[in-house]
Amino acid sequence: MKKVFLLLFCFVLSGSFCFAQNLASKNSSSNSAVQILMPKNVYVGDRCELKYVFHTDVDLFENKISGTDIKTLELLTDWPAFNKMSEKCLVYRVVLEHIGFEYTLTVFFIPWQTGVIDFSSFDLSNLVRASQKKERSVAAFPVDFAPVSVNSLAGKIGAVSLRPPAGPRVVPGTSFLLIILAVIFLVCAGIVIFFVLKLPYFLAFFILAGEQRKIKKLYKNSQRQLNKLLKEKKDDEEFCSQLTLTVRKYLCGRFDECFLSMTCGHFYEKFEEIACGSLSEAQGAAVSDIVEVFGRCDYIRFAKGSVDSFKKPASLYEAVLADGEREILVNRCLSAIKFFTFELENEANDENASV
Repeated sequence: MKKVFLLLFCFVLSGSFCFAQNLASKNSSSNSAVQILMPKNVYVGDRCELKYVFHTDVDLFENKISGTDIKTLELLTDWPAFNKMSEKCLVYRVVLEHIGFEYTLTVFFIPWQTGVIDFSSFDLSNLVRASQKKERSVAAFPVDFAPVSVNSLAGKIGAVSLRPPAGPRVVPGTSFLLIILAVIFLVCAGIVIFFVLKLPYFLAFFILAGEQRKIKKLYKNSQRQLNKLLKEKKDDEEFCSQLTLTVRKYLCGRFDECFLSMTCGHFYEKFEEIACGSLSEAQGAAVSDIVEVFGRCDYIRFAKGSVDSFKKPASLYEAVLADGEREILVNRCLSAIKFFTFELENEANDENASV
């Protein structure tokens, strides 16, 4: 009987010891846990890390704890213990790591208010199971963070009132760059204003330049035709007819007027109209040369066989060109049309000089 009682006593004693050892192993995580806050002094708006390091033989990952490889698990941030502190901070990441029997629970958060942030105790085992989308765990593994104090930056620097607004910061060299840009702008604006004010003169210059090219081309064609006419062996009537026709075509192109059927008696009147009522001495001389040449050519063409053609002296009244007279008539016409050709260029030069 004593032996039975002794065996029963030993069995109860060993069961009590095993239960106490199991309970001690479960609570060893909270008793041996180390909490680390980074940075050490927390201010509003800082990005903070709250590390909870503990040792336990409980396999929270359910992957058979062994070896030295680091196992990492991203946990849910939408958890009651974190949501309760949403007015004071934002928990944006929670990570659980372990190497062998050492676990590190890290909570990343940003505080919004000064004061104390105290996360309520929660079951880490259920948080892990929920993050792995598994069923709730039967064995609880409580975690309780120590409170964290959030300081005020204003208190640190001793500020008691708002500072006045600071002036805008200027990059070195900005003032010099602005001055250069202002000078460039003024120069460009001056050039634009100058061209706008002088635009009528520039337009007149280009118009006159175009007219000059046109008239010079007309003059060269007329000069070439007159020189060719001088070399051809034509009779006096044909020569005079071609001479007057060539000069009349030049005058039509030069003054944009119809001179083809105009009589010599109307030449002065037309040129005075073109010159706005007043011919210069040089202009009058050029017109006089053309009128005299045309008069002589008309006499040669139409007076042959008339009574006047038999008057004396024959050198004046005979309807025949004298020796060398063709060269004289052509040269007088060339001199006149040359004057009318380069008269426009001289006027343009005078206008440019005045500008």
